[in-house]
Amino acid sequence: DIPQEGSVVACDFYNAGGLMSLSDEDLVKILTDELLPSAVTKFADAKLVDSWVGKYPGVVSWFSPGSFDKRPPLEGAGTDVLPNIKCAGDWVRMGEREHGAKGLCQERAYVSGFEAANSLLKSTCEEEFQPHEVLPVREDEAQFKMGMELN
Repeated sequence: DIPQEGSVVACDFYNAGGLMSLSDEDLVKILTDELLPSAVTKFADAKLVDSWVGKYPGVVSWFSPGSFDKRPPLEGAGTDVLPNIKCAGDWVRMGEREHGAKGLCQERAYVSGFEAANSLLKSTCEEEFQPHEVLPVREDEAQFKMGMELN
């Protein structure tokens, strides 16, 4: 019996209340037959080996334009107030460690987790530790900068 080889593909649908009533099979079919091949044509030739669907109604935080300043900071109440309380997630303000887009995204949540862990260790460890390196975001490409200026 030769194990199947392939790639793992994950897809999240945000604000997807209209999809909740679909069966898992229907969601996978829409994704594999329509959405993925329309984004990358080679997906049309892919063979699905396994799938898993998780549905979590109402779990996405809702923020409105202008709410960034009201989000909690990564440092929580502050290192001098509660040194062992840190916040992580795409919804926190990271101060001088701000990374990439200020919107809500998985990459931001991932990076803020490393930053929160580094901050926690820095403020509570009595011995030296090696912080996890967070790579800086590359500079925006010229066409993106131009689009931002036009809008």
